[in-house]
Amino acid sequence: MTSPASPTDGANKWTIFVDGACNATGAGAGIILENENGILIEVSLALSFP
Repeated sequence: MTSPASPTDGANKWTIFVDGACNATGAGAGIILENENGILIEVSLALSFP
């Protein structure tokens, strides 16, 4: 077995924020990734269930 890799010095660190909601008409989720330099990646998802 190998041990898990450790982050290297100076590697970018990211924080993830997740939220979701549902009601009678549908459901969705939002995801935001933010790094130490303030760069944001935002994604929203609409979920559909039969």
